Amino acid sequence: MADETSPLSTIALTAVSLYVSDIDAAISWYEQALGLVPTLVGRDAERYASFLMGGTFVVLEPRHAALEAAAPGSESTTVNLIVDRDPAEIRDELLARGVACGPLVASPHYRSFLMRDLDGNRFYVTRPVSERGRSDVGEGRTQASK
Repeated sequence: MADETSPLSTIALTAVSLYVSDIDAAISWYEQALGLVPTLVGRDAERYASFLMGGTFVVLEPRHAALEAAAPGSESTTVNLIVDRDPAEIRDELLARGVACGPLVASPHYRSFLMRDLDGNRFYVTRPVSERGRSDVGEGRTQASK
């Protein structure tokens, strides 16, 4: 959270935009592959859809609407998803649904894997497995709520 001296003032909500080549195909993929239902499908200058993931809105927008459009999968942006289910089970289920997933990575504090959506946008799925990992995640929530 920004303090009163920050030029950002109070941040009311966080939303991350991911750019897709076909909005209808992307909405369908998020529903079928990830089992997510859009919180809103609307139109501003262009059609868009938003999905609530934890405390963040992930907004799908057409690639041509981006201020600085990049080739699919070429951005270094990653949406980090902290989950409470075993990442190995999640990964197996996603692979069965045809989702592109990287290998499962185990560290002393986390189990994680990388997955990509239909347009190559990256999601890092992770679960803390140690007291330190759980504490790190908890401290992040505590800091954000101050």
